[in-house]
Amino acid sequence: MPVDAHRLSGVRSITGRLVEELLSRPGGQSRPLPIAVALGVRGSGKSALLEELRTRCEDIPHALVDFERRDWEQIQPRELLGHLAFDLGRQWRQFGRIAFPRLWLCMLVLSAPVELGDRRAALRKLRDLIAKNQPLERNRDAIVDVVKLVGGVTSGNSLPGWNEATELLLRGLSWYDRRRLMGKVKAMPTGHGNHQDFLIEIAKHAHGDDEDRAAVDAIICDAFLADLRRAYSGISGTRRTMNCLVLLDNAHTKGGQDFLRALAEARRHTPDQADPLVVIATSRTWNPDWGESWSMVTAHPGSDREIRRNPEHRTSGLDWPVPRLPAHVETDWIPGQPDNRWSPWYLLELGTLSSGDVVDVAAAHDVHPTSRLPRFLSRLTDGHPGAVREVLQTLAARYEPANPNTLREALYTKVTAEDGSDSTLLAEMCDYLLQDFSTASRQELVTASAAVDVEMLFHKEILDLRNPMGEGPLFKQLADQLWLRADPDDPSRYVLHPWLRRLLLRKLATRADDHPLSWEKVHTRCRDFYEKNGRVAAARYHDLALENVDAVVTHLCKPLVAPHAEFDVPTAEAWLAELDTITAAPNRLVENADPYTQVQQRVGEWEGELETTVAWLVVSLWLARDPLGDPGGTLNATIESGFHHLAQGRGRGSMLLHERAERYR
Repeated sequence: MPVDAHRLSGVRSITGRLVEELLSRPGGQSRPLPIAVALGVRGSGKSALLEELRTRCEDIPHALVDFERRDWEQIQPRELLGHLAFDLGRQWRQFGRIAFPRLWLCMLVLSAPVELGDRRAALRKLRDLIAKNQPLERNRDAIVDVVKLVGGVTSGNSLPGWNEATELLLRGLSWYDRRRLMGKVKAMPTGHGNHQDFLIEIAKHAHGDDEDRAAVDAIICDAFLADLRRAYSGISGTRRTMNCLVLLDNAHTKGGQDFLRALAEARRHTPDQADPLVVIATSRTWNPDWGESWSMVTAHPGSDREIRRNPEHRTSGLDWPVPRLPAHVETDWIPGQPDNRWSPWYLLELGTLSSGDVVDVAAAHDVHPTSRLPRFLSRLTDGHPGAVREVLQTLAARYEPANPNTLREALYTKVTAEDGSDSTLLAEMCDYLLQDFSTASRQELVTASAAVDVEMLFHKEILDLRNPMGEGPLFKQLADQLWLRADPDDPSRYVLHPWLRRLLLRKLATRADDHPLSWEKVHTRCRDFYEKNGRVAAARYHDLALENVDAVVTHLCKPLVAPHAEFDVPTAEAWLAELDTITAAPNRLVENADPYTQVQQRVGEWEGELETTVAWLVVSLWLARDPLGDPGGTLNATIESGFHHLAQGRGRGSMLLHERAERYR
């Protein structure tokens, strides 16, 4: 079934330009190509991307593997190569059938180590297989049976006894089949040994150490690539006008990482022999083979700490392994540039739809581009692709333009969870995103979401975390699973992905008041910590989360009434920056109450006109900045009026207040 094109908004440069560039064969020749890896958190559209690529490339040799299905999370590279060869070796309309004689011979002799069994049974299976007088690659079941009886590894780069083993394997073949296969294994390593005991000897090494197994994987991967190079050469190669394609979903698993490592190593061993294999993988975690970690604070450009990256990795001039964005594809792959400028990896970061992309997705549900719904979705989810689609499916049929509050009502509607309990769509989506974390880590993340950034994960005394940085993996898990974002205003400061944090805060708000880490207790601890360390704006942020409007208004009024102090442009900029920081505070206000009524209830009574104006402005902004607080924009007029009113007679800084007011017109 074709993949819905609207699910792929934001990645068309990948499904178009990038894939066409990788699959092309200029002059009919193979060229050095990187392994392309699409990175993204859960729900960022990685699997949908590969499904679309498979649909687009259905007429060329291709294979799709999902490492999280069929118990393949721990699959060894040599086993996976066999599965890939069976898929690529099917009959393709224009490309014919690709043969893998080197690979199958390696699989028969060296395949994945299993229980040895007895020598007689192994040789009997081999004789039965050979007696069929058919190409080995067509006898999958028989090969698997032999593999179960005989497997092995070798720790060296050469394969002792290869001549004898080959003769043993080919002894029963007809003259034609023997000539056909022998003509294709000349490049295989050779050596001496007793062919009678060769299979048993290599089986003894079946349970070697990691280095032994890696050496075997490299040998088999070499054979796989050598078969592909031969298939794309000579007369038969002239009709194969495009490279073959392997799609690897969820390659963050051990099986996926082992295979990518083996493939990169095999290519490194033969730098002068390009192959016709295009590999596009997806991963929702960072692979240590790429570098230290792109999302950790210590790995940011400008850091004094050296970034650990393999010096052989070429990233087209980049000094550290930062993933590219889909928007960079067009400039990264300009025709005429060196073919090896990205080697061995080309990393792409998925996961954020622009506002225009969200409009495009909404159009698939007959939502008009000028509707309020796409803008609401973009603010609510921060462009998370999976969240946009999931929420849109729920809201599209229920949204009433005349009543914007229906946007909130649909999200708070009770649904039945998998365990039969009552839940909400937002709670279910949070559980989906957190499934890679342990139960204890989930609770810690809920607690830590109260802080504006992930700094609180370093302070055990504040949040009572069992796994603070330096004592457990939580901070590193967030980084490796790509849930951290650098603050655009302060690159040394990292925050949780806005969509994940919004869902976590909803869970924090539902904790009972007598919970040891309730909303009230956590925000109070954070407030006191920042106050003690002189970070006043951050302290007022948590005061507002605690609905302590008085403390916020008193603080923000000081620059406006300071004697002998002009409210100039720098003062206005600093004041607006603090206002933005404070009013970004989370809330746990009544879910479906009227926004204006909620503001009115929390402003309080003030004697002075200035304090009253600031109070109305602060509370209105606080509620409006939450996408679920005022989806209909009913507070915009109040906010606009507040800025204009404060600007009157304030000096040259008043210009900035008037400009800010225009945003809410």
